[in-house]
Amino acid sequence: MKIIQNIFSFLIALVLIVLTITLSLYSFGLLSANFIPDLISTSYNNWQIAVVYLVFLFMSLLVIYPYFTDKKFKSTRLLTSESGDITITISALSNLIKDRVKEKEKFDNIKVKLEEMEAGLKIILSGDLTVPGDLPAISENIQQDLKSYITKTTGIEVEKVQIRIDDVKKDNKLPKNVE
Repeated sequence: MKIIQNIFSFLIALVLIVLTITLSLYSFGLLSANFIPDLISTSYNNWQIAVVYLVFLFMSLLVIYPYFTDKKFKSTRLLTSESGDITITISALSNLIKDRVKEKEKFDNIKVKLEEMEAGLKIILSGDLTVPGDLPAISENIQQDLKSYITKTTGIEVEKVQIRIDDVKKDNKLPKNVE
């Protein structure tokens, strides 16, 4: 959907540029005085041009639609009881994950994306890792730790934890006992 919206935005911007240039040239007297009236009269009772106008109207509505949608915080249900539901927002869950990863590993510039799957939550984690050590073992450790931590603290079942390491930095600190 994002790609289609970007294409529509580009086409609308292109039409707006052409329209602005045409009206500017007309205003400066560089186009004939009958250019715009002739353009309007040729579009009268022409269904092909009407379809083009309706397509551009539809594209414009799709571009501005996200600005008018309800921007409620997405949340996931933790528990249902007689008194009501207990939910946690996606941003709170994301912060919980970031804090846990920072606490356990030297992971910087952490970005968390959460997706709800049928069997549970899918966590997509990316960032920069500072290592002295084995990358697969560290990644596996993060995956197992997050899976158990989120399940234990929130009760939300985690189906999968994906890790994308954007940059690997070496820890250049020398041991304290070096003379």
